[in-house]
Amino acid sequence: MSRHRKTVKKSPQQTAPVQVDILPRASVWVRLAALVYDGLLVIALLAITNAILVAIVTPSEAASNQDFVVLSANIRYGLLLPVSLLVIYSFYGYCWKRGGQTLGMQTWRLSARRRDGDLMTWGDSLKRCFAAVVMPFLLALLAWRFGATSKGVAVFVGIGFLFNYAWAWLPISRLPPGLCLHDLISNTDVLRLPKKAKASK
Repeated sequence: MSRHRKTVKKSPQQTAPVQVDILPRASVWVRLAALVYDGLLVIALLAITNAILVAIVTPSEAASNQDFVVLSANIRYGLLLPVSLLVIYSFYGYCWKRGGQTLGMQTWRLSARRRDGDLMTWGDSLKRCFAAVVMPFLLALLAWRFGATSKGVAVFVGIGFLFNYAWAWLPISRLPPGLCLHDLISNTDVLRLPKKAKASK
């Protein structure tokens, strides 16, 4: 008996580079809206992951008695934090490498690409994720150094993230207009895709 292999055809949008000179760059407000959508999904993934990890590291005696247990700093920062960062990177890295779009980006017709129009690799995704957290991390470190409370540090983290996007509005003539700070550092871009034509009845 002859075996027939099924070939899966990928969409041209997933494989071929897009024409970055033709498609418009996504505005900050649309990108923030997509980020809110993705944030809800990422929070759900983190909640499930952390719930599983907490159940594993919680002593069986305390779990059977349903006692409230405060996890040590080693578990919080040595296990939960690295795994949470890995989950976030895996989510964005997989979506960007597979088709350039997360679920929130699909809703707003956005596509994250390299500046040459190709899809990002795992390395490109890592560079982009790292570039997105550099400013929040530096501001949080600065706030912690000057004795800010945990809420104060969180506020500075938020300011750092917003600064990444506010960079697109800075009047720097030598740079392409509309690029956010993490776009510039990672040599990537977010484009707005055209609306799909409705099929005629």
